[in-house]
Amino acid sequence: MAIDAVASRVLGRIYDKLYDQAWFQKLKTKWEELDTQSRMYLSMAGVAAGVFAVIIVLLSLMLTARSLKKELAEKNDLLTMIQSASDEMRRLKEIAPAAQGGHPGSQDTAPWAGYFELLAAGAGIEKTSLTANNEKILAATEQAKETQYDLVLKHVGIKQVVKLAFSLENGAKPVKLRNLTIDTKSDPAGFMDATLSVSAFNIKQVP
Repeated sequence: MAIDAVASRVLGRIYDKLYDQAWFQKLKTKWEELDTQSRMYLSMAGVAAGVFAVIIVLLSLMLTARSLKKELAEKNDLLTMIQSASDEMRRLKEIAPAAQGGHPGSQDTAPWAGYFELLAAGAGIEKTSLTANNEKILAATEQAKETQYDLVLKHVGIKQVVKLAFSLENGAKPVKLRNLTIDTKSDPAGFMDATLSVSAFNIKQVP
């Protein structure tokens, strides 16, 4: 009861202050000059405007929630992809000796094409979609040799490209990703072509 009394007094004071305003008196006079039908139409218009404002607010909240939901789904997909890449890296490290021809000390002679194909397969890329081009020796010493390759991918997804790039940089053999170019080709299905320029390092084992 005390709260109701306080609220009534506050509302009364607000009304008194408004009542003393010149613009409020003009509005009150205009309202009183209207006939019953005009007042009804004006009241209906006010209600419609209020309902429209509520709808706009609700739509805004729905769009915001949808955007947040989409962002969360994208982050979950990325987290899953990173976890899958990590699992794949553990698997590749376990079979690394086989990829190197069974001779851990012969990295200077082990073929790179098979290694690239192995990593691509782990990223879900078909063998026919990968081509290693433009083999070029950039530097060579008695201890190491750096060879450049352009790994050309055809009709692949962005997740496959990212997973392959991650595997190359964190694989069993020393590889450095130098450049990545992507051609989306405006494919509505989301497939694209990509070229990964990498440096592969052959390290000679010291006896």
